[in-house]
Amino acid sequence: MDLSILSVRLSGKEAKFTLIHEEQALSIENTQGKDASLEIEFGGSIPRLLTGLYLANAREGNIFTTQFESTGARRMFPCIDHPEYKATFDISVEIDGDLDAISNMPLSLEEKNGPRKTLKFQRTPRMSTYLLYLGVGKFDTRSIMRKKTEVILAAPKGGLTKSDFPLEIAAKVLDQFEDYFGIDFALPKVHLISVPEFAAGAMENWGAITFREVYLSIDDSTSSFSYKATGEVIAHELAHQWFGNLVTMKWWNDLWLNESFATFMSYKVLTKIHPEWDTMGDMVLLRTEGALKSDSLKDTHPIDADVKSPDDIAQIFDEISYGKGASILRMIEGYVGEKNFRDGIRKYLQDNKYGNAKGSDLWSSIENVSGMPVSKVMESWIKKKGYPIVEVSYSNEGTELKQEQFLVSGGKTPQTWPIPLTYYRGRKVEAMLLESSQGKFPGHNPVKLNANFSGFYRTTYSKEQYEEIVSGIGNLSHLDIWGLANDTYYAMLSGRLSTSEYISRIRKIWESKEPIVINEITGELHSLFLVSPESKVIKAAAKEFSRMHLTRLGEKLKGEPINTSVARASLKSTLVLVDSDFAKVQGKKFSNYFDVDPDERTSVAVSFALNGGDFQTMLSAFENSKTDEDRTRLLSAMGWLQTDEDLGKALDLIRNGKVKKQDTARFYIGASQSPGSRNYMFENMDYAIRQLREIYVGSRVPARTLETIVPLLGIGREEATKEKLAQFKTQDMLVSVKKAQELLSVYSRANKNFSNL
Repeated sequence: MDLSILSVRLSGKEAKFTLIHEEQALSIENTQGKDASLEIEFGGSIPRLLTGLYLANAREGNIFTTQFESTGARRMFPCIDHPEYKATFDISVEIDGDLDAISNMPLSLEEKNGPRKTLKFQRTPRMSTYLLYLGVGKFDTRSIMRKKTEVILAAPKGGLTKSDFPLEIAAKVLDQFEDYFGIDFALPKVHLISVPEFAAGAMENWGAITFREVYLSIDDSTSSFSYKATGEVIAHELAHQWFGNLVTMKWWNDLWLNESFATFMSYKVLTKIHPEWDTMGDMVLLRTEGALKSDSLKDTHPIDADVKSPDDIAQIFDEISYGKGASILRMIEGYVGEKNFRDGIRKYLQDNKYGNAKGSDLWSSIENVSGMPVSKVMESWIKKKGYPIVEVSYSNEGTELKQEQFLVSGGKTPQTWPIPLTYYRGRKVEAMLLESSQGKFPGHNPVKLNANFSGFYRTTYSKEQYEEIVSGIGNLSHLDIWGLANDTYYAMLSGRLSTSEYISRIRKIWESKEPIVINEITGELHSLFLVSPESKVIKAAAKEFSRMHLTRLGEKLKGEPINTSVARASLKSTLVLVDSDFAKVQGKKFSNYFDVDPDERTSVAVSFALNGGDFQTMLSAFENSKTDEDRTRLLSAMGWLQTDEDLGKALDLIRNGKVKKQDTARFYIGASQSPGSRNYMFENMDYAIRQLREIYVGSRVPARTLETIVPLLGIGREEATKEKLAQFKTQDMLVSVKKAQELLSVYSRANKNFSNL
């Protein structure tokens, strides 16, 4: 680690000690009973990493900041760095007199000592080490009082924008959570801290929440999508103040419980605050879909994963721990009812506050309140990897159901789950628990399963059944139509549907005006273009679909629904890839990039790169950008530049440290998506992954990036990709290598099928 232990005193006496580096442990001889006091004198360096205590570079002033989850605290000071071992903490810091400091609690004392000063903070409640925070630098702050809690927005000097949206959303979220949980926020203040370099998106340090700048720097350059994302991330981290901080998991195998719950609650609470946002639709589109994709791979893992080492911990910060878990919670809430679910949560928090708990404790609480077999259902869903697909067929006896595991690569397994099944009979929603591989209920014509896509499973229908269902599309919710589109897409990828039947089925629902459906189908056609860029069928379908809806939507109107703005932006970003005429028009707008509406800037930047744009012009815009959102947009778009010379200059920008470490993956992903850049990116893939592994120690970012870029880079060079990936079969990357290779085989098959149409 990064520490040197200088001396150890046990109850006032020098003690012998041994530092065991491979176990990240300090062994002390002659330890005493529970009343002993331990003093450790230590020193350490501050490494150029994004974990522990580190230096974050800002444009107008650097700050020292901490990121301790999951095992970063031991990099800053000797401690029992384990979530189950809680303690109170008295934090004090000696710093230069012109600097500020932020920690979990408010200041209790400030003492000046010439050019230096000592700041002492109030004692924390009982908490785990990974939730501690210390930030030192020059900060600008602005705050509002909400009941007895001060909500403070903080950023490095010069980095605070004028918008109070983060403060306002935080105050409203706190109100909602206090009411829902039945427990007041535990601390007298909460900081929302903008960190200029940050490996994570945000971190729920108790009372001192850290965020990437993009989530708190709301201004005229903020897109509609990012505006909503800011609300969701703030709500997510505030949910942790109860679920994770007040009650903490006993061990990291229950990390999913923290993250799943915060994910589900963030969308749930924003539905109350901003019903027009349709945040449950966002959860299904962004979280459930991502989890269904990841969990359809052979090398997925159960929600309740086996966690033994720090490397294991980092690898479970993924779509399963966040998206699948949140979707299972949504399914259970639908099964037991909203009131029973809420009352079970309240009981769980009251019974375990300031302590630690296991997932089974939560199921027991909900089961105790509802009187329903929650534990039986949940144990199966969290212990098994994967999920089912339910096949619907009709017989003389009624509607027949058959379940088996869904694998996107194809194949079958006998795995089954207890499925809280919902289905439409006419406009009425009925329910049953499908516990075996087969089941049935009387009647049919037609039956639509998974009402509102509330369950974590897929459904497959015959061509005739599908047509019957969509003929009554006016009776379906927007989430039902989304589910039809998403299930159809993955049925095609898995080989259950032909590519031509996929296009035929999607066409039957693509006139839906629901933003979530538009975003889903746009995303599918966009992804298929990346998989098979030479396919005339995909280009024609994407062009027709995008132009149809853009014509209907028209140009952006002031005050229009935010989801309309998001859908239009998505359509334009896809259309520029398949319609050269539209791309040329968009590309010409780059000369006035900062006058372009923020929702349109991604399509403009990519169009410029595709249509003769040069690195130097894009660099000028990058250097003149005032926000992280614009810089990351431009960095991603640089990956679409069309010459190796320009791509090399963009890569040099990263090599020379001109790009924030946290943003480097953006260019690599952009260059992997661009068909014209893939040869260059394939040759430089080794460097990219090695660099990310150096930057993101103890993080899943390198593995996640590999999973993202390899399935595209490898199309048409599968054997060469396999050889290149052999070097990354280490403990922290092995599963991701396998997942990337499996997705590559799926995409290669889809590319071949669409090329043959």
